[in-house]
Amino acid sequence: MGVSIEDYGKGVIVKMNIKELEQRTGITKQNIRFYERKGLLNPERNEENNYREYVEEDVKTLEVVKILRKLDMSIEDIHKILQKEVELDVAVKQHLDVLREKQSELETCIHVCRKLCDASLETLDTEKVLGQMEEAERKGGIFMSIINDYKAVSKEESMKEFNFVPNSMVMSPGEFSEALLEYAKEKDLNLVITEPGMYPIFEIDGVEYTADRAFSRMGAVVRCRMTHPETVNTPGISPIKRKIYRMIGRYAIFIIVAAIIIMSRTQNWWSGLLVCIAVLPMIIWNGMLLWRSRN
Repeated sequence: MGVSIEDYGKGVIVKMNIKELEQRTGITKQNIRFYERKGLLNPERNEENNYREYVEEDVKTLEVVKILRKLDMSIEDIHKILQKEVELDVAVKQHLDVLREKQSELETCIHVCRKLCDASLETLDTEKVLGQMEEAERKGGIFMSIINDYKAVSKEESMKEFNFVPNSMVMSPGEFSEALLEYAKEKDLNLVITEPGMYPIFEIDGVEYTADRAFSRMGAVVRCRMTHPETVNTPGISPIKRKIYRMIGRYAIFIIVAAIIIMSRTQNWWSGLLVCIAVLPMIIWNGMLLWRSRN
């Protein structure tokens, strides 16, 4: 069976067999059938001979699968994306976190392999090497925990309150509503205004916010605050940790973690100390800004 063309009024549908699909996509017939069994591909069958028939949409689907598989994404996650159970950008961001954890594990493996390059079975100190590996894994887990907690708190804060500069001076309830809707369109937010006015109440994905207007040198600024911010707090992070993460600047936490890693791996405590001293003014400055914004 070769490529067949069916004319459906205005549109023309080009149909292919599995061999031609293999040539188009570079994916083997075995893998194509595997993806079919996993529900990633659902071709129609010819009623006359019961052969599978593939169309351009199947080519595009396989190309998407090929890209995501090359990124080491699981079949299950790819299936959710294709079934619209999760948006592509959300799945990719989640997968990026997984890859970063794997990257940390690989760096530990590379570090140990370098030490073993000149070793032999006779001279290998297994207890020492295993102890070093377990210690690196323990420290790596602590570092990842710090980073993940900080990211969670940062996400909470961005949800609890945010500001934006509107295109107008927002001098009336109508202009206020228009400014909110324009911002929602720009950021692709599901925003619904429930009570318009100069102090409007609105919802984003069902979460209630209030807004007001202030003026700065740049003009009007719309300030939005979550009505019940406590509802988005990530469980497992203590109030003290949450306050510390709020005070730390956007990049300071990663620099501090880097300093700890430097000290633990090189045994040069002074190099990590220098990094901490360098970011100390940034931490103090951000702490002052946070305190002023709360008073």
